[in-house]
Amino acid sequence: MTKIIKLVVSDLHLGRGRFTSEGMRNPYEDFFFDESFVEFIGYYTSGHYTDYDVELIINGDFLNLLQADILKDGFTITEADNVLMLQRIIKGHALFFDTLKQFMYALNHHISIIVGNHDQGLLWGRVENFLKTHISPRVEIYRRSKTFDSIYIEHGNNYDILNGFSTADSIQKSPVTNEPVLNIPWGSYFVLTFIYPRKKNMPYLDRIKPLKKYIRWGLLFDTRKTVVTLIQMVWFYLRNRFHSDPHRRRKFRITIEHVMESLKLSSITDIAVAILRHTNYRIVIFGHTHRAMHIEVQEKQYLNTGTWTDIVDMGIDNPGRHTKLTYVLIDYSANPIRASLREWHGHYRIENEVRALS
Repeated sequence: MTKIIKLVVSDLHLGRGRFTSEGMRNPYEDFFFDESFVEFIGYYTSGHYTDYDVELIINGDFLNLLQADILKDGFTITEADNVLMLQRIIKGHALFFDTLKQFMYALNHHISIIVGNHDQGLLWGRVENFLKTHISPRVEIYRRSKTFDSIYIEHGNNYDILNGFSTADSIQKSPVTNEPVLNIPWGSYFVLTFIYPRKKNMPYLDRIKPLKKYIRWGLLFDTRKTVVTLIQMVWFYLRNRFHSDPHRRRKFRITIEHVMESLKLSSITDIAVAILRHTNYRIVIFGHTHRAMHIEVQEKQYLNTGTWTDIVDMGIDNPGRHTKLTYVLIDYSANPIRASLREWHGHYRIENEVRALS
């Protein structure tokens, strides 16, 4: 039997940790499963899997490198800014990063990280080197996608018009300071300057799926608050669409149709199915949508790894707040190689901290 497995996770969104330096709850943190992740890695590197060749593939949005509180304004992110953000993330998740470092002590263990829209800062050389210093120099960073053995893996944000970016010009000179800054997409602007300031009172604001249905619900049952928020969103767009900075104006050259298409995110699934139908890839794996999914297409597979963060689902088929630690297991003992969508449960816990919605 070929003793090789690959574990694919995505959208962990590691922030600065569960608590602030004052010991208060951090409303901007989305990842609360460090102990579960330790168990997850431990399971696939011991017992039956002790002598396996194991690769951990983190398919985008590993890190939340969009942290507005340390920026001079909500738009310019320098290399030094992203290094500082990464330092704080590592400090806030020391157990997580210690586990990755120990995992890489074994030469038959590997880590691949694909860049997503929340960790675009990994494209900076100093940020990549800083991360490798705290895990292993053998960590591989992929700027957009990873392919092997008829398998195609990509985060998926580049099929979302509001969150796509070109790695070819991901760094540009600021028209104000003339220093190199990250060329972030419209969606990142929105997170930094609209979502982030509101997370203190609504920690789950960016975890509501689908947002379109939430808006409809809000107009019916919380009309005043929803109308005010929609007006603020329109003002946010107009203020930036007609800004004096021509670069910012270009960023906001979008239509309502673009926004609605991005809210649906169905185009990402359509792209995955098209890749399977028109290429030789047998397996396509995306993330980004935070919705775990497994679809079979003409004896081929599309899988979405979901997320390890909480989701507030507004869909009529599965409403409520959910946490599913989903991942894809690629097993080389099967012939042909088979991928399966799985959910990590880990050890039973008698108690867990309650994370309030507000």
